[in-house]
Amino acid sequence: MRPARLSSNVFLELPPILAHYVEADRHLWIDGNPRRGRLSMLNRLGKFVDLEAEAVERRHLIQMMGVERARGLQYRMGFEQGRRDALRHIQTFSENARLALQAALVFGQLQGRFVAETKVFEFNLDESTLHREVKLTVCSEAAIQSMARSGWDECVCWNTAGYLSGHVSEILERHVITLETSCLAHGAEACNFVSRLDAEFDSGADWVREAMQPQSFEQEIEKRDQLIENAQRAARRAQAALSNMNNRHRSDLVLETVVADSDAMTPVVQRARQLMATEAPIIITGEPGTGKETLARTIHYGSDRKRRPFVQMDCVGMTDSLVDQELFGYEKDAFQGATLRHTGAYVRAHGGTLFLNKVCELSIETQGRLLKAMNTGTVEPQGAEAPIRADVRIIAATQEDLREAVETGALRQDFYYALAVGRLDLPPLRERQTDILRLAEDFLRDFQKRYGRAQVVMSGSFKKVVMDCAWPGNVRQLRNVIEHAVIMSGGGELTPADLPEEILATRWTRQPGELTEEVIRATLSKTHNNRSRAAQLLGVGRTTLWRSMKRYGIE
Repeated sequence: MRPARLSSNVFLELPPILAHYVEADRHLWIDGNPRRGRLSMLNRLGKFVDLEAEAVERRHLIQMMGVERARGLQYRMGFEQGRRDALRHIQTFSENARLALQAALVFGQLQGRFVAETKVFEFNLDESTLHREVKLTVCSEAAIQSMARSGWDECVCWNTAGYLSGHVSEILERHVITLETSCLAHGAEACNFVSRLDAEFDSGADWVREAMQPQSFEQEIEKRDQLIENAQRAARRAQAALSNMNNRHRSDLVLETVVADSDAMTPVVQRARQLMATEAPIIITGEPGTGKETLARTIHYGSDRKRRPFVQMDCVGMTDSLVDQELFGYEKDAFQGATLRHTGAYVRAHGGTLFLNKVCELSIETQGRLLKAMNTGTVEPQGAEAPIRADVRIIAATQEDLREAVETGALRQDFYYALAVGRLDLPPLRERQTDILRLAEDFLRDFQKRYGRAQVVMSGSFKKVVMDCAWPGNVRQLRNVIEHAVIMSGGGELTPADLPEEILATRWTRQPGELTEEVIRATLSKTHNNRSRAAQLLGVGRTTLWRSMKRYGIE
């Protein structure tokens, strides 16, 4: 029969049955047999672990799991240890609750855990109240924490608090929470603990309640993903008045920012939106740097597959056999050197999207296997005994002319037809004149934040050069140039002098008479007043440059 009421009076001193354990310097309770590798204490087998080793373990635990998870884990482990010890103490002392409660402090001292004294103990089952205060003048856990990491300004004896909670909870058959109020680890004279029934604590004990109902890492990730999804949904609603595609996923995908909304891009944007709501395969064509990969990611994260993987595979620079292995995977011992099983990109993309860049570089045989996988929903890794099911959406990209690729045999006709259900043709940046400045401004905002240069703006002459450039590298080149300019700018305004030399070389498609003073000065500065080099960059003759310099009074 467990007690219904206890007070401090029964803990004023240890009864003889417990006192003899801690008298003088006796060590009769420890028994070691080195030859058999056995160590026992109070007839319980164990092992010796020094405090420094435990400090190393705790330091790595905090680094890997974070303070909150480490604290919860230590408390939960201490609670279970205390509960199990309470069961032994109840049995050892014949259901005597007073002796069992005191045994935790006595045996903890014998084990080197702490030196403790009970300051207050009041328990009344009828009134559902408990108030216990324990003072530890010595605490090994505080010493461990000090060795693991110095400079703590909070209580850190989490395992000890859990142990005291579990022990008294088991004896009183009520859920008890113990919190540390001061700690030796941050300079206090002693570690002090307060125990109360769960219902008597306010929200300050919520971390203990959460620790006793732990979630797995997978559950935490799923919960965080759900929070992210909810936040994204709220953001989409808030921005719906501007555009239902103005949706960022992990801060880098905004359809309008990437592909903009010029006349040349309007059909692409509309078709991309339609394809987001389908499961159809897609093939994206366009020159290098036009944003094919980013458009593919945008479609994926705007579709119902957004919570599943987006797996990218570049089809250039690998042999046919290596492409097959990376794409479809293989089993252990499938070939010489296959010491481990490898999951291919197709299976890793299960439930999500597989993006194949430069798809025309795939061999005809690999294209055939992909087509079969798309039709059957299964894939056969090398050496596998049976096919593996994989629900995958294919988005392919190429810079090749598709009609020519089919005619020359670089692309299987049936594979092309399967992909061309959803075809998106990205025009080069030179055909998207109204997009250039808008994209440049978007990129500038990104780099202002990244490099802490919020004061940097584009001058009128800088904008004019950007608008006049042919941009053979398309959107990628524009982004890199804006980043270069922000980094190299010495002031708060971007000028033509902050641009790479090759930008000026690709700018001039107009009449030489349109050369402006600022561009001439910037080019001369780039070439250290080498007029021949400057004329070459500007695409004009030396005489034409000399005349323009004379007109502006440039020496």
